[in-house]
Amino acid sequence: MYRSVRILIFYVFAGILETFAFQHNMLDTRSLDTPILKPVKALYEQGDSEKAKKMLLDIFRKRKNLYIRVSEEDIPDIRIQFGKEVENSLRTAGEVKNKYFLFRYEWDMEKTNIPYKFPGETDWDAEPFGDEEWTFMLNRHRYWIDLGKAYFLTGKEKYARTFVQQVTHWIDNNPLEDAKKQTSWRRIEAGIRAENWIKTFELLKNSRAITPDFIEKFLGALYVHADFLNSAYNRHSQISNWGILEFHGLFNLSVFLSDFRQAAAWQKNAISRLETCIRNQILEDGTQWEQSPMYHNEVFHCYLNTLLLAQRRQIRLPAIIHKKTRDMAYANIMWQKPDYHEPLLGDSDDNDLRGLLTTAALLFGDGTIKSRAFETPDYENFFIFSEKDKQTYTGLRTEDPGFLSAWQQNTGDLYSRSSWEHDAYYSSFHMKRLGGGHSHDDLLHFTLYAHHRDYLIDGGRYTYVNTKWRKYFKENSAHNTLGVDHLPNSIYSGSWSNAYEARSEGAYTVISEQYDYAEAINTAYMRLEDPVLIKRQMLYLKPGIWILADSFRGKGEHTYSRYFNFPDQKVAIQNNGLSTLHTSDNLRIQPLEDIEIQLSDAWWSPEYNLKKPVRRAEFSAGGKGFQSFTTLLYFPEHTRVQYEKIPVYDRNDNALDDEDAEAVKIRLPEKEYIWVIAHRQGKRLHPFLIVEGQVVTGDVILIEKTPDTSEIHVLK
Repeated sequence: MYRSVRILIFYVFAGILETFAFQHNMLDTRSLDTPILKPVKALYEQGDSEKAKKMLLDIFRKRKNLYIRVSEEDIPDIRIQFGKEVENSLRTAGEVKNKYFLFRYEWDMEKTNIPYKFPGETDWDAEPFGDEEWTFMLNRHRYWIDLGKAYFLTGKEKYARTFVQQVTHWIDNNPLEDAKKQTSWRRIEAGIRAENWIKTFELLKNSRAITPDFIEKFLGALYVHADFLNSAYNRHSQISNWGILEFHGLFNLSVFLSDFRQAAAWQKNAISRLETCIRNQILEDGTQWEQSPMYHNEVFHCYLNTLLLAQRRQIRLPAIIHKKTRDMAYANIMWQKPDYHEPLLGDSDDNDLRGLLTTAALLFGDGTIKSRAFETPDYENFFIFSEKDKQTYTGLRTEDPGFLSAWQQNTGDLYSRSSWEHDAYYSSFHMKRLGGGHSHDDLLHFTLYAHHRDYLIDGGRYTYVNTKWRKYFKENSAHNTLGVDHLPNSIYSGSWSNAYEARSEGAYTVISEQYDYAEAINTAYMRLEDPVLIKRQMLYLKPGIWILADSFRGKGEHTYSRYFNFPDQKVAIQNNGLSTLHTSDNLRIQPLEDIEIQLSDAWWSPEYNLKKPVRRAEFSAGGKGFQSFTTLLYFPEHTRVQYEKIPVYDRNDNALDDEDAEAVKIRLPEKEYIWVIAHRQGKRLHPFLIVEGQVVTGDVILIEKTPDTSEIHVLK
């Protein structure tokens, strides 16, 4: 009996039952029966556990890295090319050594701005600022990679010792038990840290601190992670970014632990589940359905890694993973601002997209993706790319995308731009909500970027804690959209849900070389006792003029509001409109009707846990029945514009009320435009409209005139 128990223990790593904190049926999930590990198994069976562990360490030291492809010869180049980044890595490594935590990486899902230092040993369940997201960030262990980089760059053992000490402490103090599944053992954290543990190990695996005893414990912990991630697969995982982060972690572990018998089953399951997730979650326009560029890119990162490891280990992946990952890259290009950052749509941060697109450009050999990425590998990719990869990337010719503006039809976003240059004009118009906790109350939201800066912004996310601030940043007034009677579009009920959901109808777009047009209806206020239907129509005259036509259809008396959120306090009410107050390149926002304008203090959150004081404008007016308002946006220093509302007539030359039709004339030095909108809310239908003697028909018409030509564009 005793011999049988001893042999059973040999099937795993010696000492696990007594010293390893995870008590989770490990004996049935680990086997050393594969050819490479059979000698290790034999040594365990012979009772020579010390030699077995040394052999195990030797195997993992000699194995080619999955991720890290730099060598000592690269260190001088790294220090020259990435001096600031090296300094940050060394500083972070020193802070982590002292148990001082500040989460500031580009793609940290919940960044922090206030550091926290543990006075004694680390409490992995700590929540020092009343936000559980801090606990989750602590247990993702991204910061350990900088311990690995610091060791690699300096050769100082203190960094490797810190890693060993902290990993060991985490393992010993975080048994896989139900109580931990809401803190250190949430499935999403288990998936994320798999990548981080592997990368860190690869950076310092040759350190003296990596001992045979440690490798036994380390691999045992990774096994438990793989078994845990493999053990559940539910509907939530199939439709949430969580599932992708979980099974990306499982795929990482299956490749890293490929010499163990269960690895093949883990890998098969990981690939199958990642295929299901990408099929369910990535829509035909390439976007992840939760309507958050931030979470789109967390998912994108996972699939890029999956493709990278599959290429390096000759693992076959389903074609749909290749296709939809490439689609995700192009979705990023569509919404990428001229400063290369993602937009703050939904729960997102102001992050630079170039690092992810650099990886994608290499994997797909795509010069168009590279045109929106770094010219040469950035700091993170420099560690990941082999020398051949670097040469391939550097030699990849760039090519601008074959489009400027883009309509993401599934998620309902129009992104308009004048060029692919850094000084391009760029705007966005958001016309659909699909639901989900990461989306905001932002239907008909419009943003504007030009001249190397933001002008009209999304308020951001700031926090996930269910307080007034979560509600504040999710509500419609924190977006450049519309409201009725100062009521929200959706009715907030908690951080991840609404008691009432605003919905849209009729999203419609036209994209051309000279102009972009879009419209949508928001039905949110049809819930009122006196229902109101609101509609926004946006016309972009390239390169630098926008017109917003907002209409409200109700019966009784209401107050109608249009909100404009700025990224700073440099804005003032001037001449019955708004002007920004920069030293140059100022934006003019000009209402064409008599309305009330108010400027108030507000907040902007460009990243989680950060809010900045800014200004918000509200254009408001009261009225009964149908009401419409037109707003012109342009840059007076760059565009000489004259504008006026002009009358519209029926075919009998009777002037029509605004509820039937209205028109705006825009005069430029070289041409003029007349934008005609047929609202058709009066008692009679008027199929033909007369504007300055010109007969037109349609719902939305753009007349373009030069001294020699006149052209009619029927937009709808």
